[in-house]
Amino acid sequence: MKFYQFVIKRLLYVIPTIFLVTVMVFSILHLIPGDPVDALLAEDQDAEMRKVLIKQLGFDQPIYVQYFRWMSRVVQGDLGRSILHARPVATIIKHSLPRTAYLAVAAMIFALLISIPLGIMAAVKRKTAVDYSAQVTAMIGLSVPVFWEAIILMYIFGLILGWFPTVGYVPPSKDFLAFLHHLCIPGFVLGFEMIAVMTRMTRSTMLEELNKDYVQTHRSQGLPERDIIGLYTLKNAMIPTLTIASIRMAALLGGTVIIEQVFAWPGIGLMILDGITTKDYPVVQGGVLILSFAFIFVNLIVDILYKWLDPRIKLE
Repeated sequence: MKFYQFVIKRLLYVIPTIFLVTVMVFSILHLIPGDPVDALLAEDQDAEMRKVLIKQLGFDQPIYVQYFRWMSRVVQGDLGRSILHARPVATIIKHSLPRTAYLAVAAMIFALLISIPLGIMAAVKRKTAVDYSAQVTAMIGLSVPVFWEAIILMYIFGLILGWFPTVGYVPPSKDFLAFLHHLCIPGFVLGFEMIAVMTRMTRSTMLEELNKDYVQTHRSQGLPERDIIGLYTLKNAMIPTLTIASIRMAALLGGTVIIEQVFAWPGIGLMILDGITTKDYPVVQGGVLILSFAFIFVNLIVDILYKWLDPRIKLE
């Protein structure tokens, strides 16, 4: 299969995936008791006003009619209007999505800068203090709940030491240094689990590569250990690590709800959660749709990177 055919095939997978996601989200939201009219009306409003609002919002139509009306607008680039805020959903997402992306990118940077060197050192210095420290760090990252990590780091670095602000968000266009200052703790907390997973994966794959015959051959030829790791073993060991990183990166975009709540970070996860709480269907549907596109796009990019990292991978 040629490369462009592979890309087209992968892009075609987007259609059924997005369709299933939208159907599931639309159906589940409408199965929840109540509707947005309850949030719009005061308790003393009469039934006639309720009927008028239900008809205006289209909730009197069958669910499949509501779904296809929504999808017909989506394919034209219209995600609808927020019921509670009376603003286009696209405008709300335009402001929320970059803030979540900042968190996800920061988490990925922390993960890559820490996990890969730590995993390599743990593999090269197996059964030493470095190796044991890396394994303990990974165990903590996998076992401690995210909100506990957030609270502990906020308490230590925010309240006791006063090095970082505990909550809030500053736009980078307003004050870039303050933006980075506010981003450090939530970005690190979000990436801590990824650090744990990628450290263990890097260590495992590096150990596997270091025990292969070609490494022993290079060593017998007198090639320095640094060159063996940098030129040969690291590149091969990075393929499984890249898999984990890609999956986590895509998931990070939609998995920041807890972090955004704890740190009062106004991202898309918090936007979707607020939409669910207030039954603002267009906001939830639009947010989940955009996150689905992001997840699929990231995984497509990773499939392409696989071929670059290892030409032996077949395009199927």
